Amino acid sequence: MAQKEENNYLYRMQNNHIPYSIPKPAFIAVHAALMMLFFACSAPVKTVKEKNVAKIYNPSSSKIHPAFSVFHDNENTSTLFVKVFPKELLYSQANPEGLYKATFRVNYNLYEIVNPSENIMVDSGSVTYTFLRDAPEQRVVKEIHLKAGPGKLYHLKIQATDLIRREEVIRYIYVDKRTTLSQQNFMIREEKSGLPYFAPYVLGRSKFKIRFNNPDKYKEVFVSYYGQEFPLPKPSFTLYRENIYLSNPDSLWILPYSPDLTYQLAYEGMYFFQFDTAVKEGLTVLNFGSSFPRIKNSTEMVQPIEYIATYSEYERIKKAMNKKFAVDEFWLDNAEGPERARELIRIYYTRVFFSNYYFTSFKPGWLTDRGMIFIIYGPPQAIYVDDSKEQWVYFKKSSGTSVTFIFSHVASPYAENHYLLERSESSEGHWKQAIDTWRNGNVFMLD
Repeated sequence: MAQKEENNYLYRMQNNHIPYSIPKPAFIAVHAALMMLFFACSAPVKTVKEKNVAKIYNPSSSKIHPAFSVFHDNENTSTLFVKVFPKELLYSQANPEGLYKATFRVNYNLYEIVNPSENIMVDSGSVTYTFLRDAPEQRVVKEIHLKAGPGKLYHLKIQATDLIRREEVIRYIYVDKRTTLSQQNFMIREEKSGLPYFAPYVLGRSKFKIRFNNPDKYKEVFVSYYGQEFPLPKPSFTLYRENIYLSNPDSLWILPYSPDLTYQLAYEGMYFFQFDTAVKEGLTVLNFGSSFPRIKNSTEMVQPIEYIATYSEYERIKKAMNKKFAVDEFWLDNAEGPERARELIRIYYTRVFFSNYYFTSFKPGWLTDRGMIFIIYGPPQAIYVDDSKEQWVYFKKSSGTSVTFIFSHVASPYAENHYLLERSESSEGHWKQAIDTWRNGNVFMLD
């Protein structure tokens, strides 16, 4: 037990508040795929115009939920990790062996971002996996190797399909090889299984290890801790731009580094791991509690209310001794009765959850620009994606018009998945209409 506690350097140092102190170092995947087919395209071709991909952020649109992450093995190759949940797949005996099998296929296209008008596809492929229904694995992690050269930024489009059910999901990932110390040069791994994390957060005090693609180069790592609450994003009509660079950290530690060391996060907040503080890049690891991305208690329900509450209402709820009573009272005051209040709570906090699930960057997803719009307006009817932007479209059927929000991808040293809303004063009317609709006890719809 003593040896295990000694390995939890970050946890122990945080609780003892010993910045810049280095304790004495201590050192302390499954079979399911039966078939794999692969082909790759190396001849450069230009990208084609994207279609409506609104399903990517619509939680009710798919029965399969694969996850993806990228790790740079070296200068010339990167690995796409694919997590599959076999229990989600549809199985059939329509095969020569008469066995219950499921077939899962991953297609990918890797585009080099050259300039806004010209992007070149430099790699593509298709991998097919077959699973047996009686296999015991709850999750399977597979690897696909990408031909991504150094010093370049790429946009990766992934299409994953349950071939028997004919169910497809689409995902997009930036593959950034412009530096050797950015996020994708690191991998957060589960302590026991060694499998990669597919989200930028760990659950509470879960133990993890950090893999770096050049593990012998550094023997210590600098960790900046940011524990303060992030501010709420401004409404869509406010001409404001977020500062993507954080101020001074609350704490700073220097820890020994080895891929075999175990780390544990004692406090909730953002942790930024860097080998070289002279550069901006590093690895972000988030701890937003053991239940994240879900909202599990009344205290966690308070903050998201700020989007639709008045200043006095929000301050009263925040200072209330009984948070649950204060939250319930807010929704009851703005609804026609308990049944309506329960429905509003269900929809509103389901959107908060999916905002955390889809949009978390270096802060909780519900606090990002995309999360704000998703919560207030809901899933868009149309989404168009290119290498630098996402365009969300909400249609007004009664008038034949639409409302569009454009989110631009930003090069943040803390996250790959951070977008900022292109704000416009012209959105003030429908924004205020949306807030008033929620406050009048109804879920906002443009019509």
